[in-house]
Amino acid sequence: MASSTLSSGEPGSIRLWFASHTILAAAGKLFFANWKNASQRLEEEQLHDLRVASRRLREGLTLFKTCFSKDEVRKLSKRVRRVTRALGPVRNADEAHLFFSELKEGQALAEKAVLDELLTGLEQERELARSELATTLRHPRELRQTARLAGALQSGFNLFRNQQTDPFLGFRAFAGEALAERAELLAELVPAAMNEEAPLAQHRLRIAVKKLRYRVEIMEPQLQPLGALRDKLKSYQDVLGKLHDLDVFSVMVRERVADGPGKEDLLGVIDHQRRELFGRFLELLKSMPLAALPEEVRLLFPPPRRPGPSGSRQSRGRPLPRRKG
Repeated sequence: MASSTLSSGEPGSIRLWFASHTILAAAGKLFFANWKNASQRLEEEQLHDLRVASRRLREGLTLFKTCFSKDEVRKLSKRVRRVTRALGPVRNADEAHLFFSELKEGQALAEKAVLDELLTGLEQERELARSELATTLRHPRELRQTARLAGALQSGFNLFRNQQTDPFLGFRAFAGEALAERAELLAELVPAAMNEEAPLAQHRLRIAVKKLRYRVEIMEPQLQPLGALRDKLKSYQDVLGKLHDLDVFSVMVRERVADGPGKEDLLGVIDHQRRELFGRFLELLKSMPLAALPEEVRLLFPPPRRPGPSGSRQSRGRPLPRRKG
């Protein structure tokens, strides 16, 4: 009886209702564990882990949004998103301080003086951001709301009330469509991002890569290994993330440093690093094309087949969706 309840009959697959509860419970447990660690220590590693855990939980809620009531998902997503956003200023200040500190090495005295002034301001921002984050994570109201969120995740959703998704659907079929959907959206963003002078397009692609990677990571324990796909996405996320950071650092210099040779030299250094990094991005597109992702996902999740009446093999699952155009 247990196997008929949990398994859809497809090799290596469990039913959607069981997978959704398992995945969300695991993502929620990780989120709350990292919340506790971060609120106690406020160290860079703990804050990074909490930020990643919050994004994974949000992706889990998005993944199963058609399985549960809109009100439940919207409230939980909004709550988790607040934590992600609260962590943003600390992360940005930390990354900027690290970048400009390392940049000081080997610079002329004029550039070092400019960097010292910039770093002083960033240190003040770091302290303020950490203080505000500590207040947020430790505030009694936040703790109460977090406890309610934990209770909602632990008690689970009633998947059998939804009118959009069959709770007895095999999870592999659901997962294949969910990953293909993200892969299609990502592939559509690639052409615009190949323009070096289009940082916004590269930023959008970075977000799409990140969301697909998190979706892969939270689903992988319930599926066959997806390590090759995950590693490919990580390679792109690393390069696109660094490109985005350089764009942010360039804006900081333009807005905070007085006009003069020191400012122009710093902008030149950042621009040089960005050109080299964009070259790496183009090399990745040649060696591991993102445009091929939708087909790669379909090959990972072929529709199940069964013997036909004449002994032929017939599909018993609908094919993954293909976008027109």
